[in-house]
Amino acid sequence: MEAGERTEENPAEKVSVLNTILESVISDTSGLVKDLYWGVKTYLFFGLIEILFGIQQIVYNIDMFGERLYIPLFIAGVMIFAGSAQIINYFRLRKKYSRLFEVQTELRKS
Repeated sequence: MEAGERTEENPAEKVSVLNTILESVISDTSGLVKDLYWGVKTYLFFGLIEILFGIQQIVYNIDMFGERLYIPLFIAGVMIFAGSAQIINYFRLRKKYSRLFEVQTELRKS
């Protein structure tokens, strides 16, 4: 019987805890969306910086390629690939959360 009583109390306790968590999230929704917005923007910013560092790596070490030292070229390629992946991730997240961002800007206007 005790196990049966525990299962009946357990969902009630879970609901109470979830209500507390949801009340906290709802009260801080504006800040949460703003943090999410700037977090998504950082993907674009750092992706562009990483691509620029990759290009700089190629330009700076262009004279080494004649000596068949391809490590700088490999590093530059990895940096450009990683930057491109971050920019792709930016567009994916922006599309995923676009409706949330639109609602936030509408609420900010009113």
